[in-house]
Formats: sequence, C-alpha cells, structure tokens
Amino acid sequence: MGKLQTKLTEIDIEGFSVKVETISNIDALFDELLLKGKDHADVQDERIPYWADLWPSAIVLSKYLVRRDIIHPGSKVLELGCGIGLPGIISGRLGAHVVFTDYIQEALDLAKLNWDKNNGATAEFLLMDWRKPNISLKADIILASDIAYEKKSFEDLVRAFRFLVGINTRMFISEPNRAFSQSFFRDLKTQGFLVESTHEQINFRNQVYTVHVHEVKLGN
Repeated sequence: MGKLQTKLTEIDIEGFSVKVETISNIDALFDELLLKGKDHADVQDERIPYWADLWPSAIVLSKYLVRRDIIHPGSKVLELGCGIGLPGIISGRLGAHVVFTDYIQEALDLAKLNWDKNNGATAEFLLMDWRKPNISLKADIILASDIAYEKKSFEDLVRAFRFLVGINTRMFISEPNRAFSQSFFRDLKTQGFLVESTHEQINFRNQVYTVHVHEVKLGN
C-alpha cells in the first residue's frame, strides 16, 4: 500500500472472524487528491477515498448474507464498488467464487490484501467503473454496499444494473438510510426492477445506524 498506513480490525460476522485492514491516515489520501489540482481528472471526478474505511452498510450486508443463507458453495458473486471488500470476503468464506470490482486501483489492492488475510482460495480483482460496466461479468449474486450516495450517479447505476442483472440474478444493496437515496430505490421499481427491502440497526463506533438492505431483481 506504499506510503499509506493501515490499521487491522477484527470483526465477527455471524460467527465468522474476519480481519480487515483499513487506511488509518485517510487525510493523506485527501491531501494527495487535492495536490493534483482542481483541473486534474481525479479531482473533477470527485474521487473521494470512501473506499479506505470500514462502513456499517458493509457489516450489515455481510451479516445479512450469512443469516439469510444467500451464498452457497460454487455461487458466482460480483461485488460492485468493493472498497475494503468485506461482503465479498464473507461470500468467499461461504464457498463462492468472487469477483471484486472498483474504479480505483488502490481499493482493489486493499481488497486483495484483505482477501488474502481471510481466504486461501483465488478471487478476481478488476477495475470497473459502473458508468462503463463490463457486460461480460455475469453473476448469480451481485453485492454493493453504499453505492447510492450521490444523486448524480443514479442514472448510471440504473444503466449498469440493466447490463449486469440477468434473469436469475439476485442483487443486494445496503445503505444507511439516507433520505435522498430512498427515491432511487423507489424509482428502480418504475424501471422494471423488483425491490424488496428490510432494515436493521447496528451500533458502530459508538453510534447507532439504521441500515437498509434492498434485494433487486428483474421484473417479469
């Protein structure tokens, strides 16, 4: 991870002990981004280093996968915007073949570091921007935690879903009950998708969050 400093956290996911590294000097990532200058493509694209930390949405989605018996040995799992990769790691522990994707290489590097700490099997780590989805990536299960965090991305996400969600694909998206995100999931229903939602509370770093998990499938 170069000059970046990491911090190891051990977390229990429904009986699975998972060790994950996060970036402890995230301010250095912000400084690095700003030093590129306002005209740099990364600054114009607002590549904020959200990928560098552990988020409650990822924890809740990971627990959900175990409790609901979503992942089975041999399942093909695709994680979008993987960040540190927690849901994908849990999927691997449950026997799935996992493809991690993110549009930032450092995120993929961190996800691979975490995968290697928790799983001896192989996985794939691919650069992918959901604005330009790789339509060859087919999966039984698609996972995404905290991807609906900017209104400007909603149209691109719907387009990506159309390419990636097949007839038999189940997609699970978790998000921390942002008011503006709820309109996105309501709108998915008008775009030909079926959406079933549930929620639970989690105490994370001494703060209580309400996290929604949305299962998205193609309509009939």
